[in-house]
Amino acid sequence: MCNRYTLIDPDGAFAEIARILGIPLSKPQWVIKRYNLGLMQVAPVVVNRGSGVEVMPMQFGNALRGASSVVGNARADTAFAKPTFKKQVPSHRCAIPTTGFVDWETDEHGRKRPHLFTLANGRPYALAAIWNAGKAENAIPPHFYIVTTAPNQVVGRYHDRMPVILPEDRLVRWLDPAPMAEPEFLEFAKSYPDAEMREREVSDFINNVKHEGPECLAPAKPRPSQLGLGL
Repeated sequence: MCNRYTLIDPDGAFAEIARILGIPLSKPQWVIKRYNLGLMQVAPVVVNRGSGVEVMPMQFGNALRGASSVVGNARADTAFAKPTFKKQVPSHRCAIPTTGFVDWETDEHGRKRPHLFTLANGRPYALAAIWNAGKAENAIPPHFYIVTTAPNQVVGRYHDRMPVILPEDRLVRWLDPAPMAEPEFLEFAKSYPDAEMREREVSDFINNVKHEGPECLAPAKPRPSQLGLGL
């Protein structure tokens, strides 16, 4: 899953996407630096609704009817079959600017230890997502679901899924609202190369989605074994 991510360099993130797309794309004034962006929060989304690329505020995930929890991810291998996604997935694709996503390791004592996953070059990047216009009459806001795929070795040490990271040469087509058939979609939804990613354990301060600020990405406290306690 990918239900938490960062945007600690929003100016750099939008500049990077603008460079890749070859168009002007400024950071909207309402976009702020985020260290701990989670489900049901509003985030900037890069989307093309048919009249050109734009930045829109959208809710991360949605509480589906009959579901016991909020859904924030769409599995690439089942998206074309799932009722929640199958109408949107051919043409409602968007990109989520980020500087890193977070996932958790469960250690031998059952503790949740967060890890931050970034690109090896340190640049901001874009996550693949599907968007839904929502229904104002039903109080459902526009929202998005991050697309996930099988993990590479960097992420696979901690989790059995990872978000789809869009390579530079695929961002233009991903944002093109022209329909995309399932074979092409699955070609896009591959795990990012191991050698081009980095990860580090961060403070468990980030575990609480209500927490914000640089403390979220501070180095993790030493584990008992690292202190020679053997616990």
